[in-house]
Amino acid sequence: MPRQPKWWGANAGLLGAIDLRGLTLAIAVARSRSIRVAARGAGLTASAVSRRLRALEDGLGVSLFERRSSGMKLTEAGERFLADATRLLDEVQDAASRARDAGSAATGRLVIGTYFSASTGRFRDALIRFVRQRRRIEVWLREGGRHDLLTAVRRGDVDLALLLGPNEEPGLERLALWHESGMVALPEQHHLSDRTLVPWQSLAGETFIVTPRGSGPEARAKVEALLPAGHAARFTAHDVGREAMFNLVGADLGVAVLAESASGASYPGVVFRPVGDENGPTMVEASAYWDPRRDNPALRRFLALLRATQDPSSRGSGAD
Repeated sequence: MPRQPKWWGANAGLLGAIDLRGLTLAIAVARSRSIRVAARGAGLTASAVSRRLRALEDGLGVSLFERRSSGMKLTEAGERFLADATRLLDEVQDAASRARDAGSAATGRLVIGTYFSASTGRFRDALIRFVRQRRRIEVWLREGGRHDLLTAVRRGDVDLALLLGPNEEPGLERLALWHESGMVALPEQHHLSDRTLVPWQSLAGETFIVTPRGSGPEARAKVEALLPAGHAARFTAHDVGREAMFNLVGADLGVAVLAESASGASYPGVVFRPVGDENGPTMVEASAYWDPRRDNPALRRFLALLRATQDPSSRGSGAD
C-alpha cells in the first residue's frame, strides 16, 4: 500500500498547476539556455515554449528564469526547483519501466506451493526452464499438505499449487498436467527389492511409514484403496519430512509409497521400485490449481510453460 504523499490534500492544487510537458521543456531550456533551441528540439514554436514556461512559473508562483539578451539564466529558485524536478522525472521514468517489466513478467515474484520434489521429473524440468527464462522473477517454493496449500491459494498467499490427483476444487481453476508412476521405497535388503515392478498384493502385511505432511494423507488413502481386499494396511505415523521418512525406511522400520518425482535423490539403504498390478505401474495424475482472479503476470507465464509439459492424454482435462 503506497504511503500518502506530501502533496495530498491542501497541496494537491499546486501539483495540478505543474504540467509535466512544461516541466520537461523548462529543463531543456535550462540546459540549452535558449528557448529557440529547446523549441526546435521539441518540434514546437518558440512562442509555444515561452507560453508553457510562463504557465509553469505562474502555477508555482516563482520566476524560474531571468530573460536576458545573452540567453535564459536560471534564478536561484529555478536552479533548486529544476534540480529536484529532474530527479523526480528520472524516478517517474524508472517507476514506469518497473511497472512495464512487472506487467510483462520480466520482473516480479511467483510463489509455488507443492509437495513435489525438485530432485527429478517434469516439475524440476519446468522450474529450471522458467528460472532460466525469467531470471529477474523471484521464485519461492512453499511445502505443505493439500488442504493447507489450496487454502493458501484461495487466500492469495500462494500463486499456484502443484498437487496429485484429478479432483476439481471449488473456486479454483485446474490444469491436468502429467502422469507419474507410483513408487514404493524399500529397505535395500527387502525381499522385494530385486523386483522391477512390485505388485500391491505383495505389500500386504508390510508396515507403511506415513507422515501428516505433504502428500502423506493422499499416499495413505492410495494404499488403503489398492491393497487386496481383506488385507488391512498397517501404518506408523511419523511427523517428519520426506528425507527423514526415507531414512526411516533405510533403517528397516517399514516401507513408504511415493510419486516417481520424489525418487530422484539417493538415501542410504533405500531402493525405489514401481508399484502396480498386472497392467503395469499405478499412475497418479499431477494437477496445477490457481485462483483465476489472481492478476500475476509471472503466474500466467508459468502456466503457459506448464501447458507445454502436459501429457497428450491430459489436454482437455481441467482448465484450458
